[in-house]
Amino acid sequence: MTGKEESIPDELLPVDIAVMRQMFHNNSALVCKFALKFIEVANSTLAEMKQAQAEKDLPALGRLGHKLKSSAKTIGAAGFAELCEALEKAGCDNDWNEAEVLLIKIPLLLDRITRQFQKEFGEIS
Repeated sequence: MTGKEESIPDELLPVDIAVMRQMFHNNSALVCKFALKFIEVANSTLAEMKQAQAEKDLPALGRLGHKLKSSAKTIGAAGFAELCEALEKAGCDNDWNEAEVLLIKIPLLLDRITRQFQKEFGEIS
């Protein structure tokens, strides 16, 4: 292990990058492109979530959680997908308290995903 690598076990990383590598037949350029696209879409959706939260629009939050859930599963971000699914359920169940808790956790985990991708693929703009 080199000095610049962190000693974080793979199972503690928020994304199983092997999922994307398998999907794109180890094409590193496609894996990187898809990872960057996920971050872009997730950040955009997060901004929509903040707007829906400000407007107290729980059904919109549920729809936005649903929107990100599939993308997260596709890239191997199972924990992130679970949070998005929980937000979707909170929207259906009219559970504002749960939604508020999730709206704290989701951006924090997205930040961890972004940092993981930065280490894996280089700087993300």
